[in-house]
Amino acid sequence: MTLWTVNGIPFSADGVVAEPALGTVELWPLRAQNVPHPIHIHLAPFQVPGAAHGWKDTVDLGNGDQAEVLMRFEGYRGKYVLHCHNLEHEDMMMMANFVVR
Repeated sequence: MTLWTVNGIPFSADGVVAEPALGTVELWPLRAQNVPHPIHIHLAPFQVPGAAHGWKDTVDLGNGDQAEVLMRFEGYRGKYVLHCHNLEHEDMMMMANFVVR
């Protein structure tokens, strides 16, 4: 089975790609390469500036598309995951951890 990556890094249960602080807001750039990816971010609601209003947990990116997501980290400290919501990409471990400190 081929494993997919996030930022060129294969998934590791111990790996962490970001460490935002509880109570902060960050702007994260997201980009899809090669094929469409609906990116789902667990327990960190976000908005897409310039797009539809309201808080989201998934942004659908077509091949080569990019978006910035304005994320709010509140409520809980701990490890969270973001991943592609295409089932076959989930099966190929296209995901990454981040930790809210």
